[in-house]
Amino acid sequence: MRAFAVIGARLRRYSASMKEHLHFVPPGLEFDPQLANELARLEVTSPTVNGEANPIIERRSPFNGYVRMLTPGGGILIYYKDQDCSLFLTILRAFTWIVATGMGGWLIFFVSSLSALQCLLAFAPLMLFKFLVVSRKIDVSHSVEIHPDGMIVDGRYFSADVIGDHWPQLQMKGDDINRLVLCGIYGTRWIEYATANRLDSNDRGPEVLAEDLELAMDQMWGRREAIFAAPPGR
Repeated sequence: MRAFAVIGARLRRYSASMKEHLHFVPPGLEFDPQLANELARLEVTSPTVNGEANPIIERRSPFNGYVRMLTPGGGILIYYKDQDCSLFLTILRAFTWIVATGMGGWLIFFVSSLSALQCLLAFAPLMLFKFLVVSRKIDVSHSVEIHPDGMIVDGRYFSADVIGDHWPQLQMKGDDINRLVLCGIYGTRWIEYATANRLDSNDRGPEVLAEDLELAMDQMWGRREAIFAAPPGR
């Protein structure tokens, strides 16, 4: 016991002496000048995003005019664009080509006093301009709204009870894979609700439209209960 007391006394004296010699020294930080030079060189050589030197290029929307949204009434509204391939536009293109060619050729070759070579040189850009005007693609916007009691296509209403189980589908117009139409049986008649032609060879809007329409009709019409009127007297 005496030995433990002696050891305890020595430890207390050692702790007291250590308290007198120990002092807290706050940590210091020194900046290396060589490191400063390296950081300055890195700042100069590293690419920076600046609105003036390196403007950020805004990416084009991949949907290209295609919008799907919910309506305040609980329906599903789809906006999309397709290419106008109607018969009226085809006739208008042909009429414009014939009239422009006839009028331009008459003015250049018969009315003007240009030589034959000059007439040909003047007629060539006219033909190019006509080709650019006539071959220009015309986009048309469409809207399809699916709600529990029917469907509205470009402002025209179609009842879900009359459509029944013959849900509208996208089908090719003839054998052209770029010309499609939203069609189906309405009552006892086969009708075409709207066109869904491709805007170009890479356009897959019709495929997305077909999937979204099928999903919307399944949500709105797939769970509708069949109501049969009871026969008279029962």
